[in-house]
Amino acid sequence: MTKTYKVYVLYTLALLSLVGVDSVTAQNYLHKFGIEISGGLREYGGDRGTRYFLAEKPEYQAVGGSFSYYVNSSFDATIYGSYGMLGHRDDSYPKKLGFTAQVTDVMLGLRYKLYNGHIMKESSRFKPYLQAGYGGMQSVSHIIHNVPDYGTWRTWFAAQWSAGGGVRIALTDYLDLSLQSLYNYTYDDNYDGAPFSMSRVRLNALHDAYLYHTAGFVYNFSDNTASTYNIGSGDDEVPAEIVEKVNLAAKNIHFETASATIKEESKADLDTIVLILLDNPTLQASVEGHTDDVGDDAANMNLSQSRADAVRNYLISKGVDGSRITAKGYGETDPIATNSTEEGRALNRRVEVALSTSKK
Repeated sequence: MTKTYKVYVLYTLALLSLVGVDSVTAQNYLHKFGIEISGGLREYGGDRGTRYFLAEKPEYQAVGGSFSYYVNSSFDATIYGSYGMLGHRDDSYPKKLGFTAQVTDVMLGLRYKLYNGHIMKESSRFKPYLQAGYGGMQSVSHIIHNVPDYGTWRTWFAAQWSAGGGVRIALTDYLDLSLQSLYNYTYDDNYDGAPFSMSRVRLNALHDAYLYHTAGFVYNFSDNTASTYNIGSGDDEVPAEIVEKVNLAAKNIHFETASATIKEESKADLDTIVLILLDNPTLQASVEGHTDDVGDDAANMNLSQSRADAVRNYLISKGVDGSRITAKGYGETDPIATNSTEEGRALNRRVEVALSTSKK
């Protein structure tokens, strides 16, 4: 079995061993910022040949990192980069020809998460993703020419894009193990010394590339201050700060027209409520649905109940114990404004989340 196939087998076995493993402890979708530190191997592919998947000794290492931001359940925005070595030496005689380069790259990218609530659960411990980005690189190459003991140093800047994927495995609520492979395509055909020469530079040739395989750790955190309000089991009242934060978040819960489907832009505010409930296990939540007076009374009652149930189900899907949440629809029976104007009706179409304490 070749080295390439061995690598494929190891990747496959690792992935199969993890598929389907879930954990409600992984709440990283609430921690919208992530900082990663990683290191790994670079493997060259270009005019001197392709050396992917351990086709030669793993002599060229690099270190890197990333900073990412949760955009929504499907996408993260990220800036990432690395610094390290890249190279290849052939078996020519009397001296191995080739190159060794110091390569630095910085990229802006977008990550598509398969654990988005549609393909896999957001709370999955096993979190695969696809990633692509565009940015720039600098290479400082030592190119060994045909004359023994003769080499040329060359520094170059070029644009670069990358694409690939990986998986994050939740170790705690805040810490992930990260495994990733990215293909990096550089708009430079010269840092490997072929076809670079002292007299000319070919600009319209096959560009050089490399794979970058990494392993690292990701620390996920949030700027949400809800976690600073912790209610003990002996408290009888919910602090005003928490009530205000939940009320503000609830005002931003919206649905598709005549539907119980929660709009995507509402989920960030719902996640704020989730974080408060997870950080304060003695809190109970009552979700109340309301409508305006347009339409049939019974239909409005059913719609308000369906919307309250949708919010409750969302909170449960994020890890909140369902025994702590009730949902009730009130239809058009409890308006907070006049139904004679559009502005008033808009205020009456709402979901409220009332909190109470439960001593344990």
